[in-house]
Amino acid sequence: MAGDGHLSGAEGRPREEIEAGSRTLRRHRPSDTAAILEAVNESLAHLAVWMSWAQVPATDESIGTFLAGAVADFEDGTNFGYAITERDATGTEVIVGGCGLHPRVGPGGIEIGYWVHAAHLRRGIAKAAAVALRDQAFAMGLDRVEIHCDEQNTASAAVARSAGFDLIGSETRSPRVPSESDVALIWRSPHRGD
Repeated sequence: MAGDGHLSGAEGRPREEIEAGSRTLRRHRPSDTAAILEAVNESLAHLAVWMSWAQVPATDESIGTFLAGAVADFEDGTNFGYAITERDATGTEVIVGGCGLHPRVGPGGIEIGYWVHAAHLRRGIAKAAAVALRDQAFAMGLDRVEIHCDEQNTASAAVARSAGFDLIGSETRSPRVPSESDVALIWRSPHRGD
């Protein structure tokens, strides 16, 4: 990965669809607007605690802008966002969260991010997404996969720990939302080929 947030020629690109147990991670589509709008707004109180983008209700316009950017970023190789989906009893796809591979931790590494719909918490969705994205990152040839979370975000830390990531340190940063401290924990996954 180059320092400018692009993957270099040495690393492959992630797949557009990744299996994560009974869930599927698939790249965002413009047609996801209504489903993501509903998922975000139904989860706003839960998400606003840690997500700077969830401080106000989402609108068709804000989600449309987000999805247009996500599609362009995936094409450009600058960021790789996915909807976390599963099938309901009728076989219909349901968006239960979002996740991504974010090239913002320096050469050879990538950061994983995730969020889960409030109605689907504590079902292993974030862990499944983190494990699938970690495996995809290593398959792409990257040698460092990280999760960063606020030191007070115990739920995200539990996801990192249960997905096999090790706490390797912390960094000081400016809080992005009122509930954050100024310390982010850095979790790193051992390379599965080691």
